Amino acid sequence: MKDGSIFLGKFFGYPCQTEGEVVFSTGMVGYPQSLTDPSYTGQILVFTYPLIGNYGVPKLKYKDKIIQNFESEKIHVRGLIVSSLIDDISHWQADRSLDDWLKLNKIPALADIDTRELTQKIRQKGVMLGRISRIPIKNKKISDPNQENLANLVSCDRPIIYKNGKKTILLIDCGVKAGILRELYKLGLTIIRVPWNWDSSKLKVDGVVISNGPGDPKKLIEAIKTIKFFMKAKLPILGICLGNQLLALASGADTYKLKYGHRSANQPVRLGRTKKAYITSQNHGYAISQASLSQDWQEWFINLNDKTNEGIRHKKLPFLAVQFHPEGNPGPTDTGWIFEEFVKKL
Repeated sequence: MKDGSIFLGKFFGYPCQTEGEVVFSTGMVGYPQSLTDPSYTGQILVFTYPLIGNYGVPKLKYKDKIIQNFESEKIHVRGLIVSSLIDDISHWQADRSLDDWLKLNKIPALADIDTRELTQKIRQKGVMLGRISRIPIKNKKISDPNQENLANLVSCDRPIIYKNGKKTILLIDCGVKAGILRELYKLGLTIIRVPWNWDSSKLKVDGVVISNGPGDPKKLIEAIKTIKFFMKAKLPILGICLGNQLLALASGADTYKLKYGHRSANQPVRLGRTKKAYITSQNHGYAISQASLSQDWQEWFINLNDKTNEGIRHKKLPFLAVQFHPEGNPGPTDTGWIFEEFVKKL
């Protein structure tokens, strides 16, 4: 770890060295979905739930060109840390073990780590850079992945069209989860998925969705310009996770890095000033500064744990965004109605 601490464990997965930002997730299930979430790009993931791997990994499946049982085609974390690796898989859909899957994707991992102690360190000191290595390496600087534009690594490289209805939406792909594609497709929408920096000004669409993705939102200057263009056109816009931050930046607000972020399937959020709460799935390390929002915007959701922003919406125009994942995967689908709310505005 960057602070000099060393955690000794047992190697599994692919036998190589890696480094990145060490973060933790408190989800109890859904490791295939978490590991394939592009938002984890550049990070070494610590699972706080102690037993990982017990139901194995299923086969990759597609329907209508959309992945059905993962969130992307490959693992995106740079490394994995668990307390106990369960290699005796027991699930009727299991195709291979977690260990074999990590080897296939060339991802190193450590087991037999005191993940409770490691998580407490991160909560106290904040996320920090770390390295997985077979031998101690001293005085070698670890590069910070957040200094890169990580969307370049996970966005599609050309437009992809999913035809399924009369209404057409533009999906700005900053590292989109397949679950978002599935929910939009299920609602009978034709989706034009474009790279995060694609010039979409000549496309004729009924609405815009800004996807999730990894890293610092301020690095995505071209995406922010695109969002501003469609805001001027007053088209309905829905931002999800990183998309929430990008919509805020396009509106003139500011974002900042959280101490240790929100990564789990059990984050409670409150709807505006009501007493109604939802349990949500989240994966982000940045947030919107509430104080920087202009008078034209209102906070839509608030995190009940630390009171940070969990969503914004414009008071008059059809612009809305959430910091969590309404599609879940892994996690609850309590807020799936947000997709329907967006479709009503098309």
